[in-house]
Amino acid sequence: MAEIKNLIFDYGGVFLLLDEEKTYQAFKDLGLLFISPALAASNNDFQRGRISIPTFISNIQKELPRPTSEEQIIDAWCAMLGGLPVERIELLKRLKKKYRLFLLSNTDDIHIDRVTRTTPEAVEFLAQFERVYYSQNTGYRKPEAEIFQLVIDENNLDASKTLFVDDVKENAEGAGRVGLHYHWLDWRKETVLDIERVIEEIENNNDK
Repeated sequence: MAEIKNLIFDYGGVFLLLDEEKTYQAFKDLGLLFISPALAASNNDFQRGRISIPTFISNIQKELPRPTSEEQIIDAWCAMLGGLPVERIELLKRLKKKYRLFLLSNTDDIHIDRVTRTTPEAVEFLAQFERVYYSQNTGYRKPEAEIFQLVIDENNLDASKTLFVDDVKENAEGAGRVGLHYHWLDWRKETVLDIERVIEEIENNNDK
């Protein structure tokens, strides 16, 4: 029988509401009709903290058919960001009484700044976690094993007693490769409010 003592959560799509289609549409309106391999690589490097905001924006501007301002690009990039439902924060407060809580997010300076400035609930939300890990500050991004191992090592976590939750299947499975229990939060079927049921099922079943 497994015993879960530590919970590692993703941020966007698990707690923060996301609508990625809004960002795709915003960039389409700016003339970006598809994401090239170079632009996808730029995004990954941005999330790893390997390139600056000006470089990232410049890389996007190169892909657009007409001159576009930095402000227009930032607004399009942030169009996906929604709010933090209060019931999800209340869930964390309840979980915090029983588990060590950690946040692990693939993100970047632009999104962090926008959420900080426009989502008042973010301060209370982040305060529920023992440690917050943003990919841009680690040099890695999920599903790379190194980013999960970093959280495990820095906090002396027993992977066999730790659950990772993400709304991206490949990220969840990446956690499994370093020995963590993991759960892919399929938003078509459930939300993070169902996590206590998930924990109970894991604790009563040795098989992931």
